[in-house]
Amino acid sequence: MKIRIDASKCTSIIQGYSSFNNGMSDYWYYSDHIFETGRSYGLISEYQQGCMYLSYLIGGQIKFENGLEIYLDDSKISPKELDDISWNLEPSYEKYKDLVVRKAIEKALKNRSAEESFEQLAESFRLTPERYLRKLNQLSGERWSASAAVGYASGKKIFYAPYEASNFYSSNARLKSMIDYLTSQDCMVLLPVGSDMYIKQCVDQCIYIEQKTDWWKASNH
Repeated sequence: MKIRIDASKCTSIIQGYSSFNNGMSDYWYYSDHIFETGRSYGLISEYQQGCMYLSYLIGGQIKFENGLEIYLDDSKISPKELDDISWNLEPSYEKYKDLVVRKAIEKALKNRSAEESFEQLAESFRLTPERYLRKLNQLSGERWSASAAVGYASGKKIFYAPYEASNFYSSNARLKSMIDYLTSQDCMVLLPVGSDMYIKQCVDQCIYIEQKTDWWKASNH
């Protein structure tokens, strides 16, 4: 499955802007990109320089404006359709957030009539038994892995995340294992971060978000 962002028809020469439910906001200059399932991406930029916007755009959380179009393979897709196949790795922004880990995964599997068991996913996502009965929104270092397990159990294909500083990805073997398992199951992982210092060891590809610092010159013509 391929996601293609087409900015060729954008009517604005400046960037998109969005504020998010975690209090953050971000700016992004329209540009073309292609992402594929089965791969993980580090979206690299300074804070408020586009990486989180791009993550949430593909996650279906931002409406398309100024002529921006996104395609799933060869078919144009809407934000709602993207949202239907996407999952936020930050569990406090997804359903099941108030359920304990075991119940959230089991409920997601049941709703999808999936063949996998809770035990299989707990092993695949390296979840620790001591946290099976903790609520998703109360987890700390293991929360993204647990959230990913719920999203995978729900049949999602795109896993996106909020912005994090570079050191969030340092010495995080569980996170790397989660990313590798998702991509091995033909899912896409999008991780916005401040630099490639640690993330480049975790993902298949780093995409560096470029900002057009001379946009104001074009507006004078």
